[in-house]
Amino acid sequence: MKRLLLWSLCALSVCIAGCSKDDTEPQPQPDPELTLAPDEPIAFTAEGGSVEVTVTTNMESWTAVSDQSWCKVESSQNKFTVSADKNTLLEPMTAATVTVTAATGDRSISKTLQVTQAAAVRTYVDLSKEGTANCYLVTEAGDYSFDATVRGNGATTEGLDAPTAVAGTEAMIVWQSAANLISEVQLVDGRINFHISGTGNAVLAAVDGPILWSWHIWYPETEVTALHAKSGYEVMNLNLGAMTDKIGDAKSYGMLYQWGRKDPFPAAATTTGTTETVGATIYDGSNKEVTIRNSSWYETSDNTLEYAIANPTVCISNMAQFSTSRDWLQADRSNDALWGNPKGGDKDENNDLINKGAKSFYDPCPAGWRVPPADVFLHLTASGGYAWVISDFNIYDVSGDGTLSLDDYNCGWVFNLDDNTTSYFPAAARFDGSYAMLMGSVSGLWGSYWSNAPSPGLMFQGGAYSVLSFQVKDQNGNEMITTSPFGGGGRADAYSVRCIRE
Repeated sequence: MKRLLLWSLCALSVCIAGCSKDDTEPQPQPDPELTLAPDEPIAFTAEGGSVEVTVTTNMESWTAVSDQSWCKVESSQNKFTVSADKNTLLEPMTAATVTVTAATGDRSISKTLQVTQAAAVRTYVDLSKEGTANCYLVTEAGDYSFDATVRGNGATTEGLDAPTAVAGTEAMIVWQSAANLISEVQLVDGRINFHISGTGNAVLAAVDGPILWSWHIWYPETEVTALHAKSGYEVMNLNLGAMTDKIGDAKSYGMLYQWGRKDPFPAAATTTGTTETVGATIYDGSNKEVTIRNSSWYETSDNTLEYAIANPTVCISNMAQFSTSRDWLQADRSNDALWGNPKGGDKDENNDLINKGAKSFYDPCPAGWRVPPADVFLHLTASGGYAWVISDFNIYDVSGDGTLSLDDYNCGWVFNLDDNTTSYFPAAARFDGSYAMLMGSVSGLWGSYWSNAPSPGLMFQGGAYSVLSFQVKDQNGNEMITTSPFGGGGRADAYSVRCIRE
């Protein structure tokens, strides 16, 4: 009996010992831990940047992933970097979430970071900073602004009432030389803001119902510089509104202006044409074609300064008063001072012009430039007047054959401004003042350039001096070679302008 009890106790001990060893409980696992430093939301400015985030975890591995492509995440060891490029949009980027997940086996833990980026701050280049004008010269694509409360240069000049402030409520695209050239036009606190995407011409306006005032925006392909002329003036190297000064290129024609008006009309898009050729295609703010219209041929109710300002796409006809005045203004409202030189035709005892004038608020040239007096190019012919023989023209031997001839003509002449300087003057033709259309002369064959001076005398009642005019054929194609550096024309005609430095 005792032996049996002993054996039973021994068996029980072995059993207890065996069960204790085989049935040990698994050791408890620590709770997943994950901390981020910093762990507050990340807010980037429009300029972008980067933020480094340190990861602390007791898990074996971790990942960081952004749900927006603009919000970039790059991981390395125990940290990751959140970064954003510059935001060029005028609205904030879509908010991003960066999810950080740490894991060991099938256990994981996650945390998130919110990331935002502000909208771009639009910075406008102030075109009127150095002075206001009716034409603003742009040198690269971008965002621009100008003072839209000032008429032209805002100057009070002899013969003109002081300009009043412009109080527009909205801004608009009157026309642009290419679809989508100008965008994002707005009037804010008396300034017109806009974006220009490439080279070209445009007219923008401040309106309050009707157009109150308009401005020419000019972005040429060729840099605008000043060339010294023998007359002492510093002359612009290309026509006002031209894209280039390349010989024989229609883009060198530039814009055409009725005398005394500030708003441009486009010349032909082709180097040569006929009397039926029209100006280059232009577009409104909705990219629909705009037609340069003419006023009535039969009456003069629209032949006023007020109408001209409110209708920059209407060429005003003088046909109804052609026998009494060549002006686009009603004969009894003709104003010699519109371009700032009402006595520009006065001469001294030596027959030299006395008055050079001053830039007026109707002048179409950019800030720092103005329409020239009538004596700027007298040296372009041997006599200083009309010449009918090519050898009397002060032109450059473009062909290089040692003689001056029509071989040196290519839709215009290259004139010698001084002994060392030449400039191409293209034959952009004109808008005929009676029909108020691009007709009556032929693109590539006729060229005419305005001065700021009215011309006296009954013959040119409502006339003005031109500083340069030339032709090589008449309307029928017959050779008719003339050049004059001091002529005259009806103010209703629309000619080219070659500005000079103020």
